Amino acid sequence: PRDPGDPNSPRLWPVGTTYTVGVSVCAPVNANAGLGPAVTVKAHLEGYPRVADSVILSTNVIHVFDLVADAETTELSANPGDTWIIPTTVTNTGNGPDRYDMRLGRVYDSAGIDVLWDIDVPRSILTELTRDTSQTVDITINVPTQVPAGDYTVVIQTFSEEDYPDDTGHRTRLRDEVMFQITVNEFYDMQISMDSSIDNPVKISAPGRIVEFVVNVTNAGNVPDTPSLHNHTSTRDSSTGNVLWNTLPGMGALSDWKVEWKMVNYVGNDLVVETPCVETTSDADDFPDDVCVYMTDIDEWRLPEMDPYTTHMMIATVHIATGAKLDTRYIGLKVTSMAGNMLEDGDHDDSPEWAGELLDTNEMILTLRLKAPNLVVDEVSVERYSDEVGKSIPVKVVLLNKGNVHATNIEIVLCEFDGYDNEMEKEIRNNGCPEGSIVSRQTIGAILGVDASDEPEPVEVYLLYPVSAGSSDVVVVVDPTNNIVEVSESDNIKKIDQELSSDSPFFDVAGQVVSNWALPFGVLMLTFSLFGVLYLVGKGRRADVKDRLAEQSSLISVLQEDEN
Repeated sequence: PRDPGDPNSPRLWPVGTTYTVGVSVCAPVNANAGLGPAVTVKAHLEGYPRVADSVILSTNVIHVFDLVADAETTELSANPGDTWIIPTTVTNTGNGPDRYDMRLGRVYDSAGIDVLWDIDVPRSILTELTRDTSQTVDITINVPTQVPAGDYTVVIQTFSEEDYPDDTGHRTRLRDEVMFQITVNEFYDMQISMDSSIDNPVKISAPGRIVEFVVNVTNAGNVPDTPSLHNHTSTRDSSTGNVLWNTLPGMGALSDWKVEWKMVNYVGNDLVVETPCVETTSDADDFPDDVCVYMTDIDEWRLPEMDPYTTHMMIATVHIATGAKLDTRYIGLKVTSMAGNMLEDGDHDDSPEWAGELLDTNEMILTLRLKAPNLVVDEVSVERYSDEVGKSIPVKVVLLNKGNVHATNIEIVLCEFDGYDNEMEKEIRNNGCPEGSIVSRQTIGAILGVDASDEPEPVEVYLLYPVSAGSSDVVVVVDPTNNIVEVSESDNIKKIDQELSSDSPFFDVAGQVVSNWALPFGVLMLTFSLFGVLYLVGKGRRADVKDRLAEQSSLISVLQEDEN
């Protein structure tokens, strides 16, 4: 008899009776997707094992898709323009292989508004993951260079190759999401640059000249800023020859130089307006909103408040000292943030140093190569100081060009004066020789500057002084009209050490006076003689007329007596 409590005890099976037997096959938790192991169900008569039958049951394990994505970090604090590479691992926790995909879902700000960011997901290297395997890829998050400060969320989504019901029963390929919480900091970044199509930071000039440089001042930060403008100078190390920059603003060794600023505004497409900075003091009650200012009490130039990612075009005007040495000079232009430098948690790349890689985006080096001739009247001499009137005395003039560039079309004149003094010399320096005093003139095509030996090559010139009666001070003047820009104009004049005169100055002058007055006096005497002749002729004619009138009167009186 069958024991009901024993499932393996035999049961009575009458002929013609059919029983339905239920078989439950449970797949293990770690069963792989696909066909599982076959299960054989067998029945036989007790005591007669050969009287039996069996059936083989096959099982198919459903493919469960499940992925888990984990990032090394999900909270970041960044500045505009930063780049973050975040290793992210995707693990296949399903029961079969999965050729997964990963891509950017969205980027949105704290208000839920989608924004555009550059997120690089290397989808080309994604591989098929077998069960319980993983792959780590580097996700690159490029923070935009122009982005307001605030909180942003970057969503990276992971997809299976086929859809599968999620926890809510919705069929989807989306398996997991990684949320990166990124805080963009308040960022100060002032920059100065130059458009190569408009201007050049390297220029050739001369002492006493004014040179202008057109630059762009940009607020590349994400907050409003009020920048200040400074200039720095450098010196050269006598032992190494290296350029050493002064980290403190000011003209330093170039104390006679000056740097000024102007703003450039465009009216329409063509009209350009240059606006000088307004002079004020640092303790003024208010400052202009649309023009730069120069605070005289602290010697500082300041721009009006600039919104994020805006640019002002500026002109830096460099006034070169008249006595500047002919050399290559460097002037540093620097724009600083009101928040301070990088050491004060202000401008992120504002460092005090200027050399090499330490040159920041808020610094610019201008190069001025000073080249100019320097004409010098080195020697003036004559073989004799007197000669006959009408002849010429050769005047030897030795010229030097002590500058570092050649001079062309050089005019040399001889000027004569009676009683030459310092006042006349000042007048000649300012206005040149009076045209009436110039007695000889000559033009030289060119004089080269100093060579590698730093020794100028002398140029010898002869001018002819026409001798006139008397004596005069004779002065040699180079470039009398100051057409040539030189290092110094103080050595362009030289006086002959003695007066040049005729052989007998007193008698020559007297003879010249007599000769000058002889002709006018003779003409005057001749004129008086003519008047005398006219007077005598007139007088004779008047006497003749009177005699005739007397005769006629006598005749008339006689005739009247006869009639009576």
